[in-house]
Amino acid sequence: MFTYERLGVTPVINATCHWTAFGGTVMWPQVVDAVAAARHSCVDMRQLHDRAGEVISGYTRAEASYVVSGCAAGLMAGAAAIMTGDDRRKMQALPHTAGLMKNEFIARRVARARDEHGEYPSWGYAHAVRGAGGVFREVGGPHGATRDELEAAFGAQTAGVYWVSDGAEPGVQLDEVIHVAHARGVPVLVDASNTLPPAENLHAFIELGADLVAFSGGKGLRGPQGSGILTGRADLIRAARLQSAPVQGVGRPLKVSKEEVVGLLTALETWASRDHAADLRDAQRRTNAVVDAANTLPGVRAEHRFPDHLGRPYPTAFIHLDPSSGRTGAQVIERLLEGDPPVATMSFPADPQVVRVDVRILSDDETGQVIARLKEVLAG
Repeated sequence: MFTYERLGVTPVINATCHWTAFGGTVMWPQVVDAVAAARHSCVDMRQLHDRAGEVISGYTRAEASYVVSGCAAGLMAGAAAIMTGDDRRKMQALPHTAGLMKNEFIARRVARARDEHGEYPSWGYAHAVRGAGGVFREVGGPHGATRDELEAAFGAQTAGVYWVSDGAEPGVQLDEVIHVAHARGVPVLVDASNTLPPAENLHAFIELGADLVAFSGGKGLRGPQGSGILTGRADLIRAARLQSAPVQGVGRPLKVSKEEVVGLLTALETWASRDHAADLRDAQRRTNAVVDAANTLPGVRAEHRFPDHLGRPYPTAFIHLDPSSGRTGAQVIERLLEGDPPVATMSFPADPQVVRVDVRILSDDETGQVIARLKEVLAG
């Protein structure tokens, strides 16, 4: 049997919480058991997806749902569905859309990167929409978009609106976006990857009127990292399924295994039945332990940020390094990751002297190891 040790891969304590680069989330024990049990039999995947969609829609309060290989997969399948509808010829044309169908997606201005040649868009997760053949029409600036800017963006080639919503985005808000889009008969696709908790977000976007919403099956749900949910209008879910696994369409790479489908459903059931207030108190207690320990170290000021820097209901430890210490956040992050055990933490682009620590998915023992490594790195 292959293990991380046999492969020469060192396990990491993931104090970034859900960051995919460090393995994502930690699955609930019930999910592990469900995945193991599902491996013993083969099933008709079409029937499994039918039933899984019904179960998921009971939680999201949508007309239909579909399991895909992550939130980005949901965005790609959703964008494809919006552009093609049930038209099989358009489905077969994807990702080539120019001159064949409406292909523009209105979105808030994406981040910009810079190199020696100048500034360029950094599409991030929006690449999923582009992968289906979508073309973006950006609105607004770094501080968000106004309603007037949004309304002016609609045109003859507008297929849909792509909106990242974490409840803290600047400018025009999702409810207005949906109202403006629907007044023009244009559907709205919401990227809700990292919006759980709070628990009500599982159905809040649908209740606002979003046509399609994509969630990660990992992250807050703590299901298989390679799973995700696309939920929303029945006609659009049907169109997404008509060109995704097990069908050979543009969405074929988005397939999930029978084990992952069952694991995701188990994660959803487990997560929905939890005492989320108690989970939050427990995470805040561990965060306070990190903050209290860090504040005993020289040249360090630690604070418990809740909500987090984006306004989400997540407890995070912000560790501020005194510039006179000669240490930067990047140096501390690197040393934490190089030690024994390796600890993964996060930077804060707005301040290079900050190290962010998120211990929500860690045990008390793992949190203790994070504290020990912080002391080791920061005490000198």
